[in-house]
Amino acid sequence: MVRYEQKRVAGVSNERWMRIGTTSALIGGGLLALIGVALHSVLNEAQFAVVDPLGVIAMILLALGLPALYARERRWFGTLAKVGFGMMAAGWIVAAVALPVAVYGPGIAFLGFLLGLLVAMVGALVFGVSALRSDASELPRLGAWLLVAALPVGLPVTVAFTGYVMGEFADPWAGPMLLYGLAWIVFSHHLRTYQADAANVEAVLQ
Repeated sequence: MVRYEQKRVAGVSNERWMRIGTTSALIGGGLLALIGVALHSVLNEAQFAVVDPLGVIAMILLALGLPALYARERRWFGTLAKVGFGMMAAGWIVAAVALPVAVYGPGIAFLGFLLGLLVAMVGALVFGVSALRSDASELPRLGAWLLVAALPVGLPVTVAFTGYVMGEFADPWAGPMLLYGLAWIVFSHHLRTYQADAANVEAVLQ
């Protein structure tokens, strides 16, 4: 009886953290996608004063979503997926820490943000490819394809759009951020579906 109660309490705690991670992923992904769209308009300094704090919030929220995705999907991880997810997580956490420092402190920290973002996008590509290749993965294919496309498609599209349509080369990371944010919106729906299924199973067992 005591062991069952301990397991039940642990399950409730895990469910709470999954809910937090899922909600963070949804809000963070939505914010990041909107910021990616906004950056394609080549913002001025006044507009950046609004966008930068939102970017900080989005980065932190998406960092909180990483454990939920790992907990849900880790059972199928092979070597390639582990490497990709590790790079994606480590790079994103570095970028999430460096961005607020760059915005509210020394500007040199922006180099840390760019480096972390680059590592995260390379990791996202590797992780997305591994998910598409794995028969055991339940990750939505749309989300996986968005991860794969974030760097090799998002980067040149942004450079071409801002340079040749807007007339000013600016913010080449806007495209990768847009696609990455969209991927997390897809993943948050995936995680919510898993939570609903788990809740139904728990209700039946009770």
